[in-house]
Amino acid sequence: MTPHHSGQSDDETLDRRPHPPAFNVPAIILILIAVLATVHAIRVFVLGPVAASDVLLDFAFIPGCYGDLDEICGLRSAGADIWSPLSYAFLHGDWTHLGVNAVWLLAFGTPVARRLGTVRFVAFSGVGALAGVAAFAILNPTLVAPVIGASGIVSALMGGACRFAFGGRGRTRFNPARADMPVVSIVDALANRTVLVFIGVFFATNLLIGSGVGGALGGGAIAWEAHLGGFAFGFLAFRLFDPLSRVRMP
Repeated sequence: MTPHHSGQSDDETLDRRPHPPAFNVPAIILILIAVLATVHAIRVFVLGPVAASDVLLDFAFIPGCYGDLDEICGLRSAGADIWSPLSYAFLHGDWTHLGVNAVWLLAFGTPVARRLGTVRFVAFSGVGALAGVAAFAILNPTLVAPVIGASGIVSALMGGACRFAFGGRGRTRFNPARADMPVVSIVDALANRTVLVFIGVFFATNLLIGSGVGGALGGGAIAWEAHLGGFAFGFLAFRLFDPLSRVRMP
């Protein structure tokens, strides 16, 4: 016997449920942005040039230092290779770099944090940061240059949001207020035209950055590899962190 047969889709049924306003930002998002801003403010306004450089050396991710490919690697603290795959995400090049990541954290971190809860959100973001630098290190194993920024985390959150915040087939817009939408399969997510356009723009932008256009437009080098690694992790592995997947299957 079928429990119910209303003729309505899950998306339509869930649309009638009350849900939080789009700009009701979870505390963990505000805390994360505050921590990022505080770390950058200390580097810029409190530390002197030498101390600020030491922080960058010890806490930025430097793939070439895992093979001691430069004498500067010997100046790092003993545990830098252990914590830098996570600590790099808390450092930013300038206030613009930080501001852009903060805006994306608000936009895509909000629905993901609402859905996952604080503990799962922190775990998801941490693994997203690791996935970002893993992709960067695979493609740049000998590079002795610091990688910094929360872009790996932000990209993972973008990828995760694509699995539910755009809805399933037939839904065509991003809705950050709907954290309770059923998670959709990878196939169904890729069948959503809005998701496809979003992914296409994301990858095209990063390919342009990788080809040097990003540098020509101003600013320093952008770790596009970390963006792609974080996004791929978030999109493909979101269900492993999603508590609602256990009760709502696509």
